[in-house]
Amino acid sequence: MVGGWGLLVLLPLLVSSQDVDICSAKPRDLPLEPRCIYRSPSPEEEPPTPTREPEKIPDSTNPRVWELSKANGYFALSLYKRLAQSKSSDANIFMSPISISTAFAMTKLGACGHTLEQIMDVFGFSTIKEKTSDQVHFFFAKLNCRLYRKKGKSTELVSANRLFGEQSLAFNQTYQNISQMVYGAKLLPLNFKEHPEDARLTINRWVSNQTEDRIQDVLPEGVLDSNTVMVLVNTIYFKGQWKSKFDKDNVYKSDFTVSQSQTCSVSMMFQEAKFQYGRFQDDQVQVLELPYRGDDITMVIILPARDMPLAQVEETLDLQKLSVWLDGLQETTVSVQIPRFRVEDGFSLKENLQAMGLTDLFNPQASLPATGVLAVGRSFNLNRELFIADRPFLLLIREKTINTLVFTGRVANPC
Repeated sequence: MVGGWGLLVLLPLLVSSQDVDICSAKPRDLPLEPRCIYRSPSPEEEPPTPTREPEKIPDSTNPRVWELSKANGYFALSLYKRLAQSKSSDANIFMSPISISTAFAMTKLGACGHTLEQIMDVFGFSTIKEKTSDQVHFFFAKLNCRLYRKKGKSTELVSANRLFGEQSLAFNQTYQNISQMVYGAKLLPLNFKEHPEDARLTINRWVSNQTEDRIQDVLPEGVLDSNTVMVLVNTIYFKGQWKSKFDKDNVYKSDFTVSQSQTCSVSMMFQEAKFQYGRFQDDQVQVLELPYRGDDITMVIILPARDMPLAQVEETLDLQKLSVWLDGLQETTVSVQIPRFRVEDGFSLKENLQAMGLTDLFNPQASLPATGVLAVGRSFNLNRELFIADRPFLLLIREKTINTLVFTGRVANPC
């Protein structure tokens, strides 16, 4: 994920560079002193509804972190639907909404006025009950600690951030300190003015190193020039092993129906085991959850009924409906058949975010140099009832305990 410049010199107060354990820190421990603070308007009080049960917040979870995770979910599905509308029905989609939100939360550090308000609204930050925008960074720090604290040989979810700035300029120290303290984004000076191509190669090498060479050349030639002031980079990398592995001897060739007029041969994987599963007749979908080792990270596959177009599921999908599906899953023995696939996707965040209401950030006075998204999927399989993914389906990779959507996408053409 690449973000940009133009809004990053608006913070006048100096933050001390004392070391802070961000995961155990209290709000008073983090000297977040941005120049511009956005206060969300107070929502009107809803009348009490006798039939509505209070929302259950997961154990050991800060309520505001829970709200931030939900805000990411709202943004994830809103952006996904924009992408689905802009692409052909046989195009694959894959993105990391939490990575995009993190990058723009860092951009928000230097935003004011309408730009700040739009960032708060588009990314759902304004739904957090704390009214001041500076508190979003504290809760993002807590969410990141929750997501990225677990590392092991079997499952690894890693995010890394970095600022690359023109070496001839003096960047506001407050912005640098908060970016490094909260997001781990340290500033590296580069010579954009005289050697933009060398700077581009340096950034690409950093991204490649952070993702174990999975993402290379994220910035194409010509995207940076001598007018570049700052590039903000967020990367996310996930490597996991299935809790219930698919046997390579249970792979067979089968047809995948891309559309009514197109089929192709794919390698289908098979296993039969107990998984969290649900069949939702009213919505005409099957939902299957495949856990990775450690159980915190899972893949959710949403498969439409054979006579239900995926586009129809996409049109009506929202966070409330998704939550109903996920809450309704039960342990079930399922016979799972799913194709091996590899998904790569690239798209313009600028156009899609503008359509969602984030317009001021991209004007000539406050623009991003480029925004690239590239992610790599892996092969997957499923369980018994009968779950045969031989047609387009949606997939989510999430942190289960607080339902943070780490990746979202669709497999429309695995051929």
